Amino acid sequence: MALLDLSLVTETLVNVVRESIEASPAWPAGQVPDVSGLSPDRLAGNNALGIYMYHLSEEAALKSQPWPNRPLHPIRYSPMGLNLSYVVCGRSDLSEEGTPNLAPFREQLLMGLAVKALHDNPIIDDDTVVAGVPVMPAAMRGGDNKLRIELRHLAPSEAVSYWTAGTLPLRLSAYYEARVVLLEPEEPPTGGGRVLFYQVLTFLGGLPRLVTSRSLIAFTVPGESTPRTVEAQPAQCAYDTELVLVGVNLAGDRVSLLVRAAGWPDPIEADPAWGVAASGDRVFATVRATVGPAAVLPGTYSAAVVVVRSFPTPGGPPKEVAQTSNQTPFTIIPGVTALSTVSANGVFTITGGTFQHPQLPPEAVRAFIGDAQLVSGTGGALGPGEFAVLDATHIEARLPAGSLPGRPLPVRILINGAESPPRWVTAP
Repeated sequence: MALLDLSLVTETLVNVVRESIEASPAWPAGQVPDVSGLSPDRLAGNNALGIYMYHLSEEAALKSQPWPNRPLHPIRYSPMGLNLSYVVCGRSDLSEEGTPNLAPFREQLLMGLAVKALHDNPIIDDDTVVAGVPVMPAAMRGGDNKLRIELRHLAPSEAVSYWTAGTLPLRLSAYYEARVVLLEPEEPPTGGGRVLFYQVLTFLGGLPRLVTSRSLIAFTVPGESTPRTVEAQPAQCAYDTELVLVGVNLAGDRVSLLVRAAGWPDPIEADPAWGVAASGDRVFATVRATVGPAAVLPGTYSAAVVVVRSFPTPGGPPKEVAQTSNQTPFTIIPGVTALSTVSANGVFTITGGTFQHPQLPPEAVRAFIGDAQLVSGTGGALGPGEFAVLDATHIEARLPAGSLPGRPLPVRILINGAESPPRWVTAP
């Protein structure tokens, strides 16, 4: 998407508005709208509408963007992103004998139809057709040009300032922005290759780098017998479920996993119970309730991979070099392994974990049934809409008042912002 002739953008907007007005049932039959790119002071006639480009500015988000196969310097080889500002204004000299004040009404009709046309076509590309007519000029088609049209929201006092600086009286106008238009750059004499990663490579194969983490969440929807599985990215892992780290250069002679939480002074290496294994661009591990001496409570963690490679040395033993990847986030979610049958008074037990721990403040544990948040109560004497943490693996809860019998209700446990997998309970 690149062009040099900005008038093609104006011509596109003129075509959209003209074809929309002529096709509108509100437009008087036999009248021809005179839609042009003229400024408001040059409009004349009974049915004149101007779409005038009065300003342009550079799109800040594209200033430092690298462009494929184009050098960053000199700057003339990179496209320039522009936002084009337009003022839309109607003009009519219409009058009839006995009714000399028809002009303002015709101007307001023109403006209403023009605003609707631009509202109905917020994105304009090669395939945009209005009233059966392609609106983008032939010179713009085939270049992957796509215009996004936005109505600028100006306060009335700010709109007045556009007119009082000149000599014209105030007139009804609307202000639009067309983005993003790429100004066509000069063609570079040579083309650069595709850049996949920015890094300094000390060893053959490159440094290990993590891109994301993934996990699978399994659940059974009420009324279905077959469990469903969805992929979470970044990973959301309950205890004893698999954590997958995705990246590049993760294979080596030895691979270890470093786990870190916000309150830990240093990352901790996962012990053998985590079963860390690497395969090409993946590292697999099974999340456990502890890592080394630390408890793994529900919440947000980060993972890094240490890859150890051996290199031969002349006349000596191989030299081992350890390389540590960047960190990527993942979440430990509270596990819910079972829900007991709901008693006649709406009480049931949630089995899972970890719901209670010396390092886990009681207020960090929250429970929801449906869209209702339960309040803390006393186990064995719960009121409607209350819950109580019995121990590290059990929560007792009571359905809120008014729960409909036979209706499945989602049960959610949130600990430190981490939400348990989907589970449902049915009111008796």
